[in-house]
Amino acid sequence: MENKINVTLFAVPQAACGSGQMSWQDVAAMVKNQLERHYAGKFHFEHIEFMDERWFADTHAQELLEKGEVNLPFVLVDGEIASADKKVNISKIKKFLQNKISS
Repeated sequence: MENKINVTLFAVPQAACGSGQMSWQDVAAMVKNQLERHYAGKFHFEHIEFMDERWFADTHAQELLEKGEVNLPFVLVDGEIASADKKVNISKIKKFLQNKISS
């Protein structure tokens, strides 16, 4: 059985206000759907919000943020930075995932 590549979106918690705008859950679903179109069955996707209990379980992500190597939101693919722009860059994530699958 093939090991799946881990893709994790780290984002800020959703504010209570701002109705009518996309939530991080919406963005996470969009990213996952886009990746599934090309790489179905080859990756595991997770969305973790800052200060969530799962955030505290990922010391690597915490260290990256503390060292200033990334800002929220950011995406790690098998622990490597795939996207750390001011917004989620799906094209960069796809290219990074493709390189992981090819290697």
